[in-house]
Amino acid sequence: MRSINRFTVAGNVGSVTSFNKAVKVSIAADRHWTNDAGKKETRTDWVTVTVFDDQAAWIKDNVSKGQPVIAEGRISNSSYEKDGETVYTTDLVATTFNAFQVANANTSD
Repeated sequence: MRSINRFTVAGNVGSVTSFNKAVKVSIAADRHWTNDAGKKETRTDWVTVTVFDDQAAWIKDNVSKGQPVIAEGRISNSSYEKDGETVYTTDLVATTFNAFQVANANTSD
């Protein structure tokens, strides 16, 4: 059987951090459910999305905090050393990244 590593996240941008040829976009994706007591609950998952090259340059210039986005790609685990400690990360490495304009509530038709 062929294996697949493909994930999609849709949510709102929390931050965009630029690096040399990449950007890391923090995306807030909300989960909603009803608990056992019948109360509606919401939790936010923060997903780090890494984007490279030309697409990264476009994101740096055109994407901002709060903007709705959708990204698709593969999950990648890595680690690095910081202050003598190993820091483990899990990122979605994007092959597709789309940003949407926020509708202006004050605009009339």
